[in-house]
Amino acid sequence: MIGYIRVSDSRKADGESQREAIKSYASKHHLEITSWVEEHVSATTTELKERKISTLIASRQSFIVSDITRLGRNKVMQLIGTIAEIAGYGELHLAYNDKVINQSNVDDAEVIFTVVGQSYASAVEAQKRSERAKAGHAKRKSKGLASGRQKGLKVKSKLDEHTAFVLNLIDSKTPKAQIIRKLETKGIQISRSRFYSWLEDRGIQQKVAVTKCNGQIFTQ
Repeated sequence: MIGYIRVSDSRKADGESQREAIKSYASKHHLEITSWVEEHVSATTTELKERKISTLIASRQSFIVSDITRLGRNKVMQLIGTIAEIAGYGELHLAYNDKVINQSNVDDAEVIFTVVGQSYASAVEAQKRSERAKAGHAKRKSKGLASGRQKGLKVKSKLDEHTAFVLNLIDSKTPKAQIIRKLETKGIQISRSRFYSWLEDRGIQQKVAVTKCNGQIFTQ
């Protein structure tokens, strides 16, 4: 049985909470987790075929996720199709719901609409949080109050919306110089020094190793 984790940004705590939920579920149901698959991508901005989970499905493996939103949040028909495909050959276990979807219940409307509804509700709540933040900013601005960042908070970067993309490349051992080139294909022009500073500021994986030879600085 595979344990699958999807983290949509750099919040490692979210990944750990998913892992613990999956472990607890597996222990309760006497399931052995033979391997883990973790990726850092946004389900909203990527297609299923771009994610590691597509490989699991193609290899016809059963797996455990913390909840259905790890498969997707807002593409309802794609989500239903994915659930049906997995149930067609094996099992999809949902740790938070303490539920398994397989051939015996995949055609049960109550089961499917319940889990898909959870995904939709999650997407709606994410949108509401964004709208509340924007409304709060507008309200402060209308009253002439400061709405800039508080002392100690990180300055927003054009790279922030690509955090999941960068994390996934780092996880796959892609050299940082190559990551910068891939960012350029997305219209993001950034120097190595700025990129490395951004990685360090955001606490993303390891810091770039720096060595000196004959008075010159080299980075990995």
